[in-house]
Amino acid sequence: MADEMNNPGIDRLLTEISLVSRRIPDYRPGEPVTVLAFGTDSLPGSLADKIRHAGYRLKEVESISHLLTHEGNNTCALIVNLDVLSDKQRTRMLQLARQSVHLPVIAISSANGLDERITAIRMGATAFIATPVNDDQVLDELASLTERYEKDPYQVLVIDDQPSVGSYLKSTLEEAGFLVTAISDAQQDLMPYLQNNIPDLILLDLYMPSVNGQELAGVIRQQETLISVPIVFLSNEISPQVQMHAMCTGADVFLSKPVNPLDLLYAVESRIRRGRVVRNLVTRDPLTSLANRRESLRRLEEEVLRCQRYGNRLCVALLDLDFFKRINDGFGHAAGDRVIRHFALILKRTLREGDLAGRLGGEEYLVILPETSLPLAVTALQKVADYLRDNQPYEEFSYTFSAGVTRCLPGMSVDQVLEVADQALYQAKHEGRDRIVTAGASE
Repeated sequence: MADEMNNPGIDRLLTEISLVSRRIPDYRPGEPVTVLAFGTDSLPGSLADKIRHAGYRLKEVESISHLLTHEGNNTCALIVNLDVLSDKQRTRMLQLARQSVHLPVIAISSANGLDERITAIRMGATAFIATPVNDDQVLDELASLTERYEKDPYQVLVIDDQPSVGSYLKSTLEEAGFLVTAISDAQQDLMPYLQNNIPDLILLDLYMPSVNGQELAGVIRQQETLISVPIVFLSNEISPQVQMHAMCTGADVFLSKPVNPLDLLYAVESRIRRGRVVRNLVTRDPLTSLANRRESLRRLEEEVLRCQRYGNRLCVALLDLDFFKRINDGFGHAAGDRVIRHFALILKRTLREGDLAGRLGGEEYLVILPETSLPLAVTALQKVADYLRDNQPYEEFSYTFSAGVTRCLPGMSVDQVLEVADQALYQAKHEGRDRIVTAGASE
C-alpha cells in the first residue's frame, strides 16, 4: 500500500479527481441558464439557434479571460470546438480544468481517436461529439446537466438505524443540492416509500439490528423499477470477503464509516449520473428523448392506480400526426424524422410541469395529465396546437395533429382508459383531423 501511495500516478489522480464531478457552481432559480461556446462561430448556426430556442442563454466567448468572466453566470456548460483551438489555448484549457471543479465541457471535434478524446476528458468533458454535429445529442447533454436543477433533482434514500448517522448523511447531501429522505426503521417505512418513489441512489447500512443491508438489498432488487438504482453499502466492515459477499446481493460499492464528506459526494454523484444515463437508455425513445412506449405505459399504470386509490383527477390523451405518410412519401424519411422530433420538442415546451408526454411508436404520442379536469386538459392540448401552428419546421409544408382525450373514471383499468381515448382519437380523424375530441363523462 505504501508503494502504491508513493506512485506519481496516484498523486496525479488525486489532483485531477475533480474532473469527475462538475456542476453549476452557483445555481440561481428563475434566471436563464447560460451555455458558453468558446470561439466565435465555433458552433453550427442550426445548433446555436436550437440552444436558444430550448431556453438557454448562449454566449460566445473569444478568449480565456472572457471565458473566466462569464463562467459563474449561472453557467451549466462550456462547448469547446477542439478543431479551432490553438496549441496555446489547449494548454490553457487543460490548466483551467485542473483549477476549476465546476464547469462541465461538451467537446466537439472532427478527430475521433483516443488521443483527442483523452484531451477532452482532461479538459473536463462530460460528452464528446464528433462532427458533423448531431444537434439533438448536444441538447440531450445540456438537458442531462441541468435537469437536477431545473425539474428533476437527484433523489437519495438513506437507510440507517442510527438517526444521528442518517441526519449527518442527509444534511451533507442536501448542502450539495440533493433531495434526501432518511429512514431509520426500514421494516415500517421502506415499502411505503418505495411504493411512491423511485430514488436515484440508495445509501444502505450493512449492519442493522432487525434486518441487515444484504437482506434489504435483495428486497430492493426484486422491485422491477429499482433494478438499475445504484446501492451503496455503508459499513465499518474491512473484510474483503464479507464485502464481496455483500456485493453479490446487488450493491455497487462500499463506503467505510465514518464517511468522508467528499468521498460521499463523489460516490453518490458519479453513480447517479451514470445511473440516469442507463435509465434513459431503457426508458427514453431514442428519436425524440420522450418516454418510450414501455415507460409511458408504466407511468400511465402508476397514475391510474393513484387515481383509483386516492380519487385524484386524471386525464389521458392519445395524439396522432395527421397525414404523416404523405410527409414520408413526399419529402423523405429524414423530413419525417425531423417532424417527429419537432413535435416532441413542442410537447416539451408547451405542456405543464408534471404532465408526461411519451412516444408510443410511429407518429403516435401519449400525454398523461395528472390532477387535471377535462376542460383544462383540452386547454393544455389546444395550447400545443396553437404553438405548433405558429412554429412549423419547414416552409414547404405544414403539419397538424389530432387528439382524443378522456378522464379516468372510478373503476377504469389502464386498457379501458386507452380504449376510450383511442375512440375519441378515431372520431377526431373521422371528423376531418386537426382537432381535439373528448370522450367520457363531462365536468
